[in-house]
Amino acid sequence: MHFDVIVVGGGPAGSSSAALFARQGRRVLLLDAARFPRSKPCAEYISPGGVAILERLGVLAHLERLGTGRYLRGMELVAPEGGRHLVTYLRSDGVAQHGLAVSRMILDACLLDAARSAGVEVRVGCRVAGVWCEAGRIKGVLATTGERLPADLVVGADGIHSVVARDVGARRRWTWPRRLGLVAHFEGIDWPENYGQMFVGRQGYIGVAPLDADGLVSVGFVQDVPRGRLGPPLAALERGLANFPQLAQRLHAGRRVGSVTGVGPLARHVARPAGPGFALVGDAAGFFDPFTGEGIFRALRSAELLTSNPDRYAVARRQHFAAKQRLVALIQLIVQTPRLMDFAVRRLQSRPRTAHRLGAMLGDLEPARLDVAWRLLGP
Repeated sequence: MHFDVIVVGGGPAGSSSAALFARQGRRVLLLDAARFPRSKPCAEYISPGGVAILERLGVLAHLERLGTGRYLRGMELVAPEGGRHLVTYLRSDGVAQHGLAVSRMILDACLLDAARSAGVEVRVGCRVAGVWCEAGRIKGVLATTGERLPADLVVGADGIHSVVARDVGARRRWTWPRRLGLVAHFEGIDWPENYGQMFVGRQGYIGVAPLDADGLVSVGFVQDVPRGRLGPPLAALERGLANFPQLAQRLHAGRRVGSVTGVGPLARHVARPAGPGFALVGDAAGFFDPFTGEGIFRALRSAELLTSNPDRYAVARRQHFAAKQRLVALIQLIVQTPRLMDFAVRRLQSRPRTAHRLGAMLGDLEPARLDVAWRLLGP
């Protein structure tokens, strides 16, 4: 059978792309090696801009009916010397917006259900071996079973280690920052605050987001890639928590549930996000350190950009994400320089107008502008 679109990967980027294409009347096949629901190493946090896309997709109402996730008014930054600033999200008209912390097991399953409801043929437990090319154009995918599946367009939504990006020659090595992440869940945590926290230290940083009202929290620790062996993930996470004793005490008052999972390196560059017969969305189209938490937003927004006009996707993606990428790189430089991070948090406290503008940009509520960030650091 010939498909209009084959999507490789059933995460937020893949499922939303498949659903949107199917709603246009196209014949769509979605393939994923996993079986859902499945866990995914992720900060499990969606910016207000991403929440708006979930609403447009019709998935937000489903999540609310399930009674899952927690709306958060912002993220509190905790600098190496202990300074704190709560980054909140305000639209240009001053109306407060909220992010959403939700389990990827639940979010991804809901998005996949939305794709099925739109008419997408979904095959889980189906691993893709690669793509094939004829006359300079990608013509379809090859399953590990040997099955050849033809399509007019192949969408690579298969993450930072994308098989599609590899086979089309788009994947490039990224040398900075060279970091890896560890993700764990703790239950029974007293978390009355309606915001998450980002603790920045000299050996990395830790993000914490409450996932429900019953005390389940997601914990993500990011550190430089070690020169030697990392060792067991649990031991590495405990070493990271030891640098943040107050947080460690709070978490250890509850219980860790499930295993500690890892992902890395937390950066990926692609030479081009689209070409003849293929397009890359989500992390497969490039990924940068997750401190600013825009990963799920970029996945959802790239799906919207691709499906609205596949021929102009590469241009539209550059127009929408280039400025934010530069802002994120600047923030990453600040995060990796403890004295600069301490200084930046003090400035956020003393310059509320600039802090509000940056919050709106980090919340994907308005276009990113580097001059606002320089205003924070300048005289």
